[in-house]
Amino acid sequence: MHIFKRAGFYIFLMSITSSIVSCTLIKQGAAPTNETTKPSMVAASKAGDAYYHFSLAQLLAGKGDTDGAIEEYKEAIKLDPESPAFYIDIATLYIKKGDSSMALKNLEDAVRISKDYAPAYILLGNVYAALKRDNDAMEAYKKAVSLEPDNPKAYIFLGILYTEQKNYEAAIEIFKKLVDVNSESIMGYYYLARIEVERGKYKEAEDYYQKALDINPALDMVLIELGMVYEFEKKIDKAINLYQQALKSQPHNTNLRNRVGQLLLQQNKLDEAITEFKQLETSNTRLDAVTKVGLIYFEQKKYDEAIMEFSLALSIDPKAHRVRYYLAATYEEKGEADKALEEFKKIPTDSDVFADGKIHLAFIYQRQGRIDDAVKSIKEAIEVKGKDTELYKLLASVYKEANRLDDAIGVIKKALELEPNNAELHFTIGALYYDAGQEEKSIEELRVAIKLNPEHANALNYLGYTYADKGINLNEALELIKKALAIKPEAGHIIDSLGWVYYKLGEIDRAVKELERAIKYMPDDPLVLEHLGDAYTKKGLKDKAVEIYEKASKLDAKNTKLKEKLEGLKKGLKKGRSK
Repeated sequence: MHIFKRAGFYIFLMSITSSIVSCTLIKQGAAPTNETTKPSMVAASKAGDAYYHFSLAQLLAGKGDTDGAIEEYKEAIKLDPESPAFYIDIATLYIKKGDSSMALKNLEDAVRISKDYAPAYILLGNVYAALKRDNDAMEAYKKAVSLEPDNPKAYIFLGILYTEQKNYEAAIEIFKKLVDVNSESIMGYYYLARIEVERGKYKEAEDYYQKALDINPALDMVLIELGMVYEFEKKIDKAINLYQQALKSQPHNTNLRNRVGQLLLQQNKLDEAITEFKQLETSNTRLDAVTKVGLIYFEQKKYDEAIMEFSLALSIDPKAHRVRYYLAATYEEKGEADKALEEFKKIPTDSDVFADGKIHLAFIYQRQGRIDDAVKSIKEAIEVKGKDTELYKLLASVYKEANRLDDAIGVIKKALELEPNNAELHFTIGALYYDAGQEEKSIEELRVAIKLNPEHANALNYLGYTYADKGINLNEALELIKKALAIKPEAGHIIDSLGWVYYKLGEIDRAVKELERAIKYMPDDPLVLEHLGDAYTKKGLKDKAVEIYEKASKLDAKNTKLKEKLEGLKKGLKKGRSK
Protein backbone atom coordinates (compact mmCIF):
# COMPACT_ATOMS: atom_id res chain seq x y z
CA MET A 1 0.00 0.00 0.00
CA HIS A 2 2.89 2.39 0.63
CA ILE A 3 4.81 1.75 -2.58
CA PHE A 4 3.33 4.84 -4.16
CA LYS A 5 5.55 6.99 -1.96
CA ARG A 6 8.55 5.61 -3.83
CA ALA A 7 7.57 5.71 -7.46
CA GLY A 8 3.90 6.33 -7.84
CA PHE A 9 4.70 8.22 -11.03
CA TYR A 10 4.66 4.92 -12.86
CA ILE A 11 1.04 4.10 -11.99
CA PHE A 12 -2.25 4.95 -13.73
CA LEU A 13 -1.00 6.34 -17.04
CA MET A 14 -2.42 3.42 -18.97
CA SER A 15 -5.69 3.19 -17.07
CA ILE A 16 -7.65 5.20 -19.59
CA THR A 17 -5.97 3.52 -22.56
CA SER A 18 -6.94 0.12 -21.26
CA SER A 19 -10.63 0.98 -21.17
CA ILE A 20 -10.48 2.41 -24.68
CA VAL A 21 -8.98 -0.74 -26.17
CA SER A 22 -10.99 -3.17 -24.06
CA CYS A 23 -13.70 -3.64 -26.63
CA THR A 24 -11.18 -4.50 -29.35
CA LEU A 25 -9.42 -7.03 -27.13
CA ILE A 26 -12.54 -8.84 -25.91
CA LYS A 27 -13.09 -12.07 -27.77
CA GLN A 28 -16.15 -12.03 -29.95
CA GLY A 29 -19.10 -13.69 -28.29
CA ALA A 30 -22.84 -13.71 -28.35
CA ALA A 31 -24.38 -10.29 -27.87
CA PRO A 32 -26.92 -9.76 -25.11
CA THR A 33 -30.48 -10.54 -26.10
CA ASN A 34 -33.33 -8.07 -25.94
CA GLU A 35 -34.97 -10.11 -23.19
CA THR A 36 -33.18 -8.43 -20.29
CA THR A 37 -35.77 -8.46 -17.52
CA LYS A 38 -33.35 -10.31 -15.22
CA PRO A 39 -29.51 -10.60 -15.24
CA SER A 40 -29.76 -14.37 -15.66
CA MET A 41 -31.51 -13.82 -19.00
CA VAL A 42 -28.88 -11.49 -20.49
CA ALA A 43 -27.02 -13.97 -22.69
CA ALA A 44 -27.05 -17.57 -23.76
CA SER A 45 -23.31 -18.19 -23.98
CA LYS A 46 -20.30 -17.84 -21.70
CA ALA A 47 -18.83 -15.18 -23.99
CA GLY A 48 -22.08 -13.28 -23.83
CA ASP A 49 -22.19 -13.59 -20.05
CA ALA A 50 -18.58 -12.41 -19.85
CA TYR A 51 -19.42 -9.40 -21.98
CA TYR A 52 -22.37 -8.66 -19.75
CA HIS A 53 -20.20 -8.65 -16.60
CA PHE A 54 -17.55 -6.58 -18.43
CA SER A 55 -20.17 -3.98 -19.38
CA LEU A 56 -21.51 -3.94 -15.83
CA ALA A 57 -17.98 -3.48 -14.49
CA GLN A 58 -17.37 -0.48 -16.73
CA LEU A 59 -20.68 1.03 -15.65
CA LEU A 60 -19.84 0.59 -11.95
CA ALA A 61 -16.31 1.94 -12.44
CA GLY A 62 -17.74 4.99 -14.17
CA LYS A 63 -19.97 5.59 -11.14
CA GLY A 64 -17.00 5.33 -8.78
CA ASP A 65 -17.91 1.90 -7.38
CA THR A 66 -14.43 0.39 -7.62
CA ASP A 67 -15.12 -2.65 -5.43
CA GLY A 68 -18.29 -3.50 -7.32
CA ALA A 69 -16.49 -3.15 -10.65
CA ILE A 70 -13.71 -5.48 -9.49
CA GLU A 71 -16.23 -8.18 -8.56
CA GLU A 72 -17.85 -7.94 -11.98
CA TYR A 73 -14.46 -8.19 -13.72
CA LYS A 74 -13.74 -11.31 -11.65
CA GLU A 75 -16.96 -12.86 -12.94
CA ALA A 76 -16.03 -11.92 -16.51
CA ILE A 77 -12.60 -13.55 -16.09
CA LYS A 78 -14.17 -16.76 -14.74
CA LEU A 79 -16.32 -16.99 -17.86
CA ASP A 80 -13.64 -15.90 -20.34
CA PRO A 81 -10.16 -16.35 -18.80
CA GLU A 82 -8.38 -15.77 -22.13
CA SER A 83 -9.49 -12.18 -22.66
CA PRO A 84 -6.54 -9.86 -21.78
CA ALA A 85 -8.73 -6.75 -21.63
CA PHE A 86 -10.39 -7.99 -18.45
CA TYR A 87 -7.05 -8.41 -16.69
CA ILE A 88 -5.82 -4.99 -17.78
CA ASP A 89 -8.98 -3.23 -16.65
CA ILE A 90 -9.13 -4.97 -13.28
CA ALA A 91 -5.45 -4.17 -12.77
CA THR A 92 -6.11 -0.45 -13.21
CA LEU A 93 -8.82 -0.67 -10.55
CA TYR A 94 -6.47 -2.42 -8.14
CA ILE A 95 -3.92 0.34 -8.81
CA LYS A 96 -6.58 2.90 -7.96
CA LYS A 97 -7.15 1.07 -4.66
CA GLY A 98 -3.42 0.91 -3.97
CA ASP A 99 -3.33 -2.91 -4.14
CA SER A 100 -0.11 -3.36 -6.11
CA SER A 101 0.16 -7.12 -5.62
CA MET A 102 -3.21 -7.84 -7.24
CA ALA A 103 -2.50 -5.30 -9.97
CA LEU A 104 0.78 -7.06 -10.71
CA LYS A 105 -0.81 -10.51 -10.77
CA ASN A 106 -3.44 -9.47 -13.29
CA LEU A 107 -1.00 -7.60 -15.52
CA GLU A 108 1.32 -10.59 -15.63
CA ASP A 109 -1.67 -12.69 -16.67
CA ALA A 110 -2.53 -10.14 -19.36
CA VAL A 111 0.92 -10.23 -20.99
CA ARG A 112 0.97 -14.03 -20.71
CA ILE A 113 -2.25 -14.19 -22.72
CA SER A 114 -1.43 -11.35 -25.13
CA LYS A 115 2.33 -11.16 -25.64
CA ASP A 116 2.29 -8.37 -28.22
CA TYR A 117 0.21 -5.64 -26.54
CA ALA A 118 2.59 -2.78 -25.68
CA PRO A 119 0.32 -0.75 -23.32
CA ALA A 120 0.04 -3.77 -21.02
CA TYR A 121 3.83 -3.96 -20.76
CA ILE A 122 4.02 -0.24 -19.99
CA LEU A 123 1.51 -0.53 -17.17
CA LEU A 124 3.30 -3.65 -15.93
CA GLY A 125 6.57 -1.71 -15.96
CA ASN A 126 4.97 1.04 -13.90
CA VAL A 127 3.95 -1.42 -11.21
CA TYR A 128 7.38 -3.09 -11.21
CA ALA A 129 9.02 0.33 -10.83
CA ALA A 130 6.73 1.22 -7.95
CA LEU A 131 7.77 -2.03 -6.26
CA LYS A 132 11.47 -1.15 -6.79
CA ARG A 133 11.86 -4.05 -9.21
CA ASP A 134 13.79 -1.79 -11.56
CA ASN A 135 15.30 -4.51 -13.76
CA ASP A 136 11.88 -6.05 -14.36
CA ALA A 137 10.47 -2.60 -15.09
CA MET A 138 13.20 -1.91 -17.64
CA GLU A 139 12.57 -5.20 -19.39
CA ALA A 140 8.85 -4.45 -19.57
CA TYR A 141 9.47 -0.97 -21.01
CA LYS A 142 12.01 -2.31 -23.52
CA LYS A 143 9.51 -4.94 -24.61
CA ALA A 144 6.93 -2.20 -25.15
CA VAL A 145 9.41 -0.22 -27.26
CA SER A 146 10.15 -3.28 -29.39
CA LEU A 147 6.43 -3.84 -29.95
CA GLU A 148 5.54 -0.21 -30.60
CA PRO A 149 8.63 1.85 -31.51
CA ASP A 150 6.41 4.92 -32.00
CA ASN A 151 4.82 4.75 -28.53
CA PRO A 152 6.31 7.65 -26.51
CA LYS A 153 5.20 6.44 -23.07
CA ALA A 154 7.65 3.53 -22.89
CA TYR A 155 10.56 5.85 -23.72
CA ILE A 156 9.44 8.38 -21.11
CA PHE A 157 9.15 5.91 -18.25
CA LEU A 158 12.34 4.09 -19.16
CA GLY A 159 14.21 7.40 -19.34
CA ILE A 160 12.82 8.50 -15.98
CA LEU A 161 13.90 5.22 -14.43
CA TYR A 162 17.45 5.71 -15.69
CA THR A 163 17.38 9.29 -14.39
CA GLU A 164 16.35 8.13 -10.93
CA GLN A 165 19.32 5.79 -10.93
CA LYS A 166 21.57 8.75 -11.86
CA ASN A 167 22.42 6.94 -15.10
CA TYR A 168 22.21 10.17 -17.06
CA GLU A 169 23.95 8.96 -20.20
CA ALA A 170 21.47 6.11 -20.62
CA ALA A 171 18.56 8.45 -19.86
CA ILE A 172 19.76 10.97 -22.44
CA GLU A 173 20.09 8.23 -25.04
CA ILE A 174 16.49 7.14 -24.42
CA PHE A 175 15.04 10.65 -24.53
CA LYS A 176 16.99 11.44 -27.70
CA LYS A 177 15.46 8.35 -29.29
CA LEU A 178 12.07 9.67 -28.22
CA VAL A 179 12.54 13.03 -29.95
CA ASP A 180 13.90 11.23 -33.01
CA VAL A 181 10.71 9.18 -33.12
CA ASN A 182 8.53 12.22 -32.40
CA SER A 183 10.09 15.62 -33.03
CA GLU A 184 7.05 17.23 -31.35
CA SER A 185 7.56 15.41 -28.04
CA ILE A 186 7.42 18.10 -25.38
CA MET A 187 8.14 15.49 -22.71
CA GLY A 188 11.29 14.36 -24.48
CA TYR A 189 12.78 17.85 -24.66
CA TYR A 190 11.57 18.67 -21.16
CA TYR A 191 13.33 15.72 -19.51
CA LEU A 192 16.47 16.23 -21.57
CA ALA A 193 16.55 19.78 -20.20
CA ARG A 194 16.00 18.58 -16.63
CA ILE A 195 18.87 16.11 -16.92
CA GLU A 196 21.20 18.81 -18.25
CA VAL A 197 20.25 21.05 -15.33
CA GLU A 198 21.11 18.19 -12.96
CA ARG A 199 24.47 17.86 -14.70
CA GLY A 200 25.12 21.60 -14.51
CA LYS A 201 25.06 22.01 -18.29
CA TYR A 202 22.83 25.05 -18.42
CA LYS A 203 23.43 26.04 -22.06
CA GLU A 204 22.30 22.59 -23.21
CA ALA A 205 19.32 22.82 -20.84
CA GLU A 206 18.39 26.20 -22.35
CA ASP A 207 18.32 24.70 -25.84
CA TYR A 208 16.07 21.80 -24.82
CA TYR A 209 13.69 24.01 -22.84
CA GLN A 210 13.48 26.34 -25.83
CA LYS A 211 12.61 23.45 -28.15
CA ALA A 212 9.73 22.55 -25.81
CA LEU A 213 8.57 26.18 -25.90
CA ASP A 214 8.79 26.25 -29.70
CA ILE A 215 6.18 23.48 -29.69
CA ASN A 216 4.00 25.16 -27.04
CA PRO A 217 5.04 28.70 -25.97
CA ALA A 218 2.49 28.75 -23.11
CA LEU A 219 3.89 25.95 -20.93
CA ASP A 220 4.19 27.62 -17.54
CA MET A 221 6.36 24.96 -15.97
CA VAL A 222 8.90 25.25 -18.81
CA LEU A 223 8.86 29.05 -18.65
CA ILE A 224 9.52 28.94 -14.91
CA GLU A 225 12.24 26.30 -15.06
CA LEU A 226 13.99 28.02 -17.95
CA GLY A 227 13.79 31.18 -15.87
CA MET A 228 15.58 29.36 -13.09
CA VAL A 229 18.30 28.31 -15.54
CA TYR A 230 18.72 31.95 -16.50
CA GLU A 231 19.07 32.74 -12.82
CA PHE A 232 21.81 30.14 -12.52
CA GLU A 233 23.54 31.90 -15.39
CA LYS A 234 22.92 35.34 -13.81
CA LYS A 235 20.74 36.39 -16.74
CA ILE A 236 18.29 38.08 -14.40
CA ASP A 237 16.44 40.17 -17.00
CA LYS A 238 15.65 37.08 -19.07
CA ALA A 239 14.50 35.24 -15.95
CA ILE A 240 12.14 38.07 -14.97
CA ASN A 241 10.70 38.17 -18.49
CA LEU A 242 9.87 34.46 -18.42
CA TYR A 243 8.36 34.65 -14.93
CA GLN A 244 6.14 37.51 -16.05
CA GLN A 245 4.96 35.47 -19.04
CA ALA A 246 4.02 32.68 -16.64
CA LEU A 247 2.18 35.15 -14.40
CA LYS A 248 -0.17 36.03 -17.25
CA SER A 249 -1.81 32.64 -16.85
CA GLN A 250 -1.11 32.39 -13.10
CA PRO A 251 -2.04 35.85 -11.82
CA HIS A 252 -2.73 34.54 -8.31
CA ASN A 253 0.58 32.70 -7.98
CA THR A 254 1.84 34.75 -5.06
CA ASN A 255 5.05 32.79 -4.71
CA LEU A 256 6.08 33.48 -8.28
CA ARG A 257 5.04 37.10 -8.07
CA ASN A 258 7.05 37.51 -4.89
CA ARG A 259 9.97 35.93 -6.72
CA VAL A 260 9.80 38.53 -9.44
CA GLY A 261 9.63 41.25 -6.81
CA GLN A 262 12.68 39.91 -5.04
CA LEU A 263 14.67 39.88 -8.27
CA LEU A 264 13.55 43.32 -9.25
CA LEU A 265 14.42 44.75 -5.86
CA GLN A 266 17.72 42.89 -5.78
CA GLN A 267 17.29 41.75 -2.18
CA ASN A 268 20.14 39.28 -2.50
CA LYS A 269 17.89 36.27 -1.82
CA LEU A 270 18.94 34.45 -4.99
CA ASP A 271 21.04 31.77 -3.32
CA GLU A 272 18.32 31.09 -0.78
CA ALA A 273 15.73 30.69 -3.53
CA ILE A 274 17.99 28.37 -5.51
CA THR A 275 18.57 26.27 -2.42
CA GLU A 276 14.84 25.96 -1.79
CA PHE A 277 14.21 24.99 -5.40
CA LYS A 278 16.94 22.34 -5.28
CA GLN A 279 15.53 20.92 -2.07
CA LEU A 280 12.08 20.73 -3.63
CA GLU A 281 13.47 19.11 -6.73
CA THR A 282 15.38 16.54 -4.71
CA SER A 283 12.65 15.63 -2.24
CA ASN A 284 9.67 15.70 -4.57
CA THR A 285 11.07 14.25 -7.79
CA ARG A 286 8.26 11.70 -8.18
CA LEU A 287 5.50 14.09 -7.17
CA ASP A 288 6.93 16.89 -9.29
CA ALA A 289 7.31 14.68 -12.34
CA VAL A 290 3.80 13.29 -12.20
CA THR A 291 2.37 16.77 -11.67
CA LYS A 292 4.25 18.08 -14.69
CA VAL A 293 2.85 15.27 -16.83
CA GLY A 294 -0.64 16.16 -15.65
CA LEU A 295 -0.08 19.83 -16.46
CA ILE A 296 1.14 19.01 -19.94
CA TYR A 297 -1.94 16.87 -20.54
CA PHE A 298 -4.05 19.77 -19.23
CA GLU A 299 -2.38 22.17 -21.66
CA GLN A 300 -3.17 19.71 -24.46
CA LYS A 301 -6.81 19.51 -23.25
CA LYS A 302 -6.43 15.78 -22.59
CA TYR A 303 -8.46 16.09 -19.43
CA ASP A 304 -9.00 12.40 -18.68
CA GLU A 305 -5.26 11.75 -18.76
CA ALA A 306 -4.59 14.86 -16.65
CA ILE A 307 -7.12 13.71 -14.05
CA MET A 308 -5.42 10.33 -13.85
CA GLU A 309 -1.99 11.92 -13.31
CA PHE A 310 -3.17 14.37 -10.67
CA SER A 311 -5.01 11.57 -8.86
CA LEU A 312 -1.79 9.60 -8.83
CA ALA A 313 0.14 12.58 -7.46
CA LEU A 314 -2.36 12.83 -4.62
CA SER A 315 -1.87 9.14 -3.85
CA ILE A 316 1.83 9.95 -3.43
CA ASP A 317 1.12 12.96 -1.22
CA PRO A 318 -2.50 13.56 -0.15
CA LYS A 319 -1.42 16.93 1.28
CA ALA A 320 -0.25 18.25 -2.09
CA HIS A 321 -2.93 20.94 -2.09
CA ARG A 322 -1.75 22.63 -5.28
CA VAL A 323 -2.11 19.30 -7.09
CA ARG A 324 -5.64 18.97 -5.72
CA TYR A 325 -6.29 22.48 -7.05
CA TYR A 326 -5.07 21.33 -10.48
CA LEU A 327 -7.30 18.25 -10.27
CA ALA A 328 -10.35 20.33 -9.39
CA ALA A 329 -9.60 22.82 -12.15
CA THR A 330 -9.34 19.96 -14.65
CA TYR A 331 -12.74 18.63 -13.62
CA GLU A 332 -14.08 22.17 -14.03
CA GLU A 333 -12.63 22.49 -17.54
CA LYS A 334 -14.04 19.06 -18.42
CA GLY A 335 -17.50 20.23 -17.37
CA GLU A 336 -17.81 17.92 -14.35
CA ALA A 337 -18.88 20.65 -11.94
CA ASP A 338 -19.89 18.40 -9.05
CA LYS A 339 -16.50 16.67 -8.97
CA ALA A 340 -14.75 20.04 -9.26
CA LEU A 341 -16.75 21.36 -6.30
CA GLU A 342 -15.88 18.29 -4.25
CA GLU A 343 -12.14 18.69 -4.84
CA PHE A 344 -12.00 22.48 -4.37
CA LYS A 345 -13.79 22.08 -1.02
CA LYS A 346 -11.04 19.75 0.22
CA ILE A 347 -8.37 22.47 0.02
CA PRO A 348 -7.64 23.62 3.61
CA THR A 349 -7.58 27.24 4.73
CA ASP A 350 -3.81 27.21 5.37
CA SER A 351 -3.03 26.26 1.76
CA ASP A 352 -1.55 28.89 -0.54
CA VAL A 353 -4.20 27.95 -3.13
CA PHE A 354 -7.15 28.16 -0.73
CA ALA A 355 -8.25 31.58 -1.98
CA ASP A 356 -7.83 30.60 -5.63
CA GLY A 357 -9.92 27.50 -4.99
CA LYS A 358 -12.66 29.61 -3.44
CA ILE A 359 -12.66 31.86 -6.50
CA HIS A 360 -13.19 28.85 -8.74
CA LEU A 361 -15.97 27.66 -6.43
CA ALA A 362 -17.62 31.05 -6.78
CA PHE A 363 -17.53 30.88 -10.58
CA ILE A 364 -19.07 27.41 -10.55
CA TYR A 365 -21.77 28.46 -8.09
CA GLN A 366 -22.47 31.55 -10.17
CA ARG A 367 -22.94 29.45 -13.31
CA GLN A 368 -25.32 27.23 -11.35
CA GLY A 369 -27.31 30.23 -10.14
CA ARG A 370 -26.28 29.63 -6.53
CA ILE A 371 -25.53 33.28 -5.81
CA ASP A 372 -25.46 33.02 -2.00
CA ASP A 373 -22.91 30.21 -2.20
CA ALA A 374 -20.84 32.22 -4.67
CA VAL A 375 -20.89 35.22 -2.33
CA LYS A 376 -19.86 33.06 0.62
CA SER A 377 -16.92 31.58 -1.30
CA ILE A 378 -15.57 34.97 -2.36
CA LYS A 379 -15.91 36.31 1.18
CA GLU A 380 -13.87 33.35 2.43
CA ALA A 381 -11.19 34.20 -0.14
CA ILE A 382 -11.22 37.82 1.00
CA GLU A 383 -10.62 36.69 4.59
CA VAL A 384 -7.37 35.11 3.40
CA LYS A 385 -6.37 37.83 0.91
CA GLY A 386 -7.94 40.80 2.63
CA LYS A 387 -6.04 43.44 0.67
CA ASP A 388 -6.65 41.99 -2.80
CA THR A 389 -9.12 44.49 -4.23
CA GLU A 390 -9.64 42.30 -7.31
CA LEU A 391 -11.61 39.96 -5.05
CA TYR A 392 -13.83 42.85 -3.98
CA LYS A 393 -14.49 43.63 -7.64
CA LEU A 394 -15.33 39.99 -8.26
CA LEU A 395 -17.78 39.98 -5.35
CA ALA A 396 -19.36 43.18 -6.65
CA SER A 397 -19.82 41.61 -10.09
CA VAL A 398 -21.66 38.66 -8.53
CA TYR A 399 -23.93 41.03 -6.62
CA LYS A 400 -24.53 43.03 -9.79
CA GLU A 401 -25.51 39.94 -11.76
CA ALA A 402 -28.04 39.17 -9.02
CA ASN A 403 -29.29 42.80 -9.26
CA ARG A 404 -28.16 43.46 -5.70
CA LEU A 405 -26.70 46.84 -6.60
CA ASP A 406 -26.63 48.25 -3.06
CA ASP A 407 -24.55 45.27 -1.92
CA ALA A 408 -22.24 45.69 -4.91
CA ILE A 409 -21.73 49.37 -4.14
CA GLY A 410 -21.03 48.58 -0.49
CA VAL A 411 -18.33 46.09 -1.46
CA ILE A 412 -16.52 48.57 -3.70
CA LYS A 413 -16.69 51.19 -0.94
CA LYS A 414 -14.79 48.75 1.30
CA ALA A 415 -12.24 48.20 -1.46
CA LEU A 416 -11.76 51.96 -1.78
CA GLU A 417 -10.93 52.11 1.91
CA LEU A 418 -7.96 49.88 1.08
CA GLU A 419 -7.00 51.68 -2.14
CA PRO A 420 -8.56 55.16 -2.23
CA ASN A 421 -6.50 56.19 -5.26
CA ASN A 422 -7.40 53.20 -7.41
CA ALA A 423 -8.89 54.61 -10.62
CA GLU A 424 -10.41 51.28 -11.63
CA LEU A 425 -12.34 51.05 -8.36
CA HIS A 426 -13.71 54.57 -8.79
CA PHE A 427 -14.78 53.67 -12.33
CA THR A 428 -16.44 50.48 -11.09
CA ILE A 429 -18.46 52.20 -8.39
CA GLY A 430 -19.35 54.97 -10.83
CA ALA A 431 -20.82 52.42 -13.23
CA LEU A 432 -22.71 50.78 -10.36
CA TYR A 433 -24.15 54.11 -9.24
CA TYR A 434 -25.36 54.69 -12.81
CA ASP A 435 -27.07 51.28 -12.89
CA ALA A 436 -28.67 52.10 -9.53
CA GLY A 437 -30.09 55.36 -10.91
CA GLN A 438 -27.78 57.55 -8.79
CA GLU A 439 -26.46 59.54 -11.73
CA GLU A 440 -24.93 62.44 -9.82
CA LYS A 441 -22.82 60.08 -7.71
CA SER A 442 -21.92 58.17 -10.86
CA ILE A 443 -20.63 61.31 -12.57
CA GLU A 444 -18.68 62.29 -9.46
CA GLU A 445 -16.91 58.91 -9.27
CA LEU A 446 -16.18 58.80 -12.99
CA ARG A 447 -14.56 62.23 -12.77
CA VAL A 448 -12.37 60.98 -9.90
CA ALA A 449 -11.34 57.97 -11.98
CA ILE A 450 -10.35 60.22 -14.89
CA LYS A 451 -8.45 62.56 -12.59
CA LEU A 452 -6.47 59.62 -11.19
CA ASN A 453 -5.91 58.15 -14.66
CA PRO A 454 -6.52 60.54 -17.57
CA GLU A 455 -5.97 57.63 -19.99
CA HIS A 456 -8.74 55.47 -18.52
CA ALA A 457 -10.65 54.84 -21.75
CA ASN A 458 -13.65 53.17 -20.13
CA ALA A 459 -14.13 55.97 -17.62
CA LEU A 460 -13.84 58.60 -20.36
CA ASN A 461 -16.37 56.75 -22.48
CA TYR A 462 -18.77 56.07 -19.62
CA LEU A 463 -18.84 59.68 -18.52
CA GLY A 464 -19.26 60.88 -22.11
CA TYR A 465 -22.07 58.41 -22.74
CA THR A 466 -23.77 59.39 -19.49
CA TYR A 467 -23.78 63.03 -20.56
CA ALA A 468 -25.05 62.10 -24.02
CA ASP A 469 -27.81 59.87 -22.71
CA LYS A 470 -28.97 62.65 -20.36
CA GLY A 471 -28.66 65.23 -23.15
CA ILE A 472 -26.29 67.46 -21.13
CA ASN A 473 -22.76 68.75 -21.65
CA LEU A 474 -22.85 67.33 -25.18
CA ASN A 475 -19.72 69.09 -26.43
CA GLU A 476 -17.77 67.85 -23.41
CA ALA A 477 -19.26 64.40 -23.97
CA LEU A 478 -17.99 64.44 -27.56
CA GLU A 479 -14.46 65.34 -26.46
CA LEU A 480 -14.43 62.67 -23.74
CA ILE A 481 -15.56 59.95 -26.15
CA LYS A 482 -13.12 61.02 -28.87
CA LYS A 483 -10.30 60.81 -26.35
CA ALA A 484 -11.44 57.34 -25.28
CA LEU A 485 -11.59 56.24 -28.91
CA ALA A 486 -8.07 57.52 -29.54
CA ILE A 487 -6.91 55.15 -26.78
CA LYS A 488 -9.06 52.21 -27.98
CA PRO A 489 -9.78 52.89 -31.67
CA GLU A 490 -11.49 49.54 -32.35
CA ALA A 491 -13.69 49.35 -29.25
CA GLY A 492 -17.23 48.83 -30.52
CA HIS A 493 -18.91 50.18 -27.40
CA ILE A 494 -16.94 53.44 -27.62
CA ILE A 495 -17.78 53.82 -31.32
CA ASP A 496 -21.43 53.35 -30.31
CA SER A 497 -21.06 56.15 -27.77
CA LEU A 498 -19.62 58.42 -30.45
CA GLY A 499 -22.56 57.70 -32.73
CA TRP A 500 -24.97 58.32 -29.89
CA VAL A 501 -23.51 61.70 -28.96
CA TYR A 502 -23.71 62.74 -32.62
CA TYR A 503 -27.36 61.66 -32.55
CA LYS A 504 -27.97 63.81 -29.48
CA LEU A 505 -26.20 66.73 -31.19
CA GLY A 506 -28.54 66.36 -34.16
CA GLU A 507 -25.75 65.33 -36.53
CA ILE A 508 -27.71 62.36 -37.84
CA ASP A 509 -25.55 61.50 -40.87
CA ARG A 510 -22.49 61.23 -38.64
CA ALA A 511 -24.52 59.28 -36.11
CA VAL A 512 -25.60 56.73 -38.72
CA LYS A 513 -22.05 56.36 -40.02
CA GLU A 514 -20.57 55.68 -36.57
CA LEU A 515 -23.41 53.44 -35.40
CA GLU A 516 -23.16 51.34 -38.56
CA ARG A 517 -19.45 51.02 -37.83
CA ALA A 518 -20.18 50.01 -34.23
CA ILE A 519 -22.51 47.25 -35.44
CA LYS A 520 -19.63 45.64 -37.31
CA TYR A 521 -17.88 45.15 -33.97
CA MET A 522 -21.01 44.36 -31.93
CA PRO A 523 -23.59 42.84 -34.31
CA ASP A 524 -25.64 41.22 -31.55
CA ASP A 525 -25.72 44.02 -28.98
CA PRO A 526 -29.38 45.07 -28.59
CA LEU A 527 -28.56 48.56 -27.29
CA VAL A 528 -26.25 49.39 -30.20
CA LEU A 529 -28.90 48.06 -32.59
CA GLU A 530 -31.55 50.21 -30.92
CA HIS A 531 -29.33 53.29 -31.24
CA LEU A 532 -28.90 52.60 -34.96
CA GLY A 533 -32.65 52.10 -35.32
CA ASP A 534 -33.24 55.48 -33.66
CA ALA A 535 -30.78 57.12 -36.06
CA TYR A 536 -32.41 55.48 -39.08
CA THR A 537 -35.81 56.68 -37.86
CA LYS A 538 -34.51 60.22 -37.44
CA LYS A 539 -33.01 60.11 -40.93
CA GLY A 540 -36.31 58.89 -42.39
CA LEU A 541 -35.05 55.38 -43.18
CA LYS A 542 -38.00 53.80 -41.43
CA ASP A 543 -37.94 50.43 -43.22
CA LYS A 544 -34.33 49.99 -42.17
CA ALA A 545 -35.24 51.10 -38.68
CA VAL A 546 -37.96 48.43 -38.43
CA GLU A 547 -35.50 45.74 -39.55
CA ILE A 548 -32.93 46.81 -36.94
CA TYR A 549 -35.51 47.20 -34.15
CA GLU A 550 -36.85 43.71 -34.83
CA LYS A 551 -33.38 42.22 -34.50
CA ALA A 552 -32.78 44.17 -31.29
CA SER A 553 -36.14 43.08 -29.89
CA LYS A 554 -35.33 39.41 -30.47
CA LEU A 555 -32.08 39.86 -28.55
CA ASP A 556 -33.73 41.82 -25.72
CA ALA A 557 -37.25 40.42 -25.45
CA LYS A 558 -37.92 42.12 -22.09
CA ASN A 559 -37.36 45.64 -23.44
CA THR A 560 -40.94 46.93 -23.49
CA LYS A 561 -39.96 50.46 -24.59
CA LEU A 562 -38.22 49.01 -27.63
CA LYS A 563 -41.30 46.95 -28.49
CA GLU A 564 -43.52 50.03 -28.19
CA LYS A 565 -41.14 51.96 -30.42
CA LEU A 566 -41.17 49.15 -33.00
CA GLU A 567 -44.96 48.79 -32.99
CA GLY A 568 -45.45 52.53 -33.29
CA LEU A 569 -43.12 52.71 -36.27
CA LYS A 570 -44.84 49.76 -37.96
CA LYS A 571 -48.25 51.36 -37.49
CA GLY A 572 -46.99 54.62 -38.94
CA LEU A 573 -45.57 52.88 -41.99
CA LYS A 574 -48.77 50.87 -42.49
CA LYS A 575 -50.90 53.99 -42.18
CA GLY A 576 -48.72 55.88 -44.62
CA ARG A 577 -48.89 53.12 -47.21
CA SER A 578 -52.67 52.80 -46.92
CA LYS A 579 -53.23 56.38 -48.04
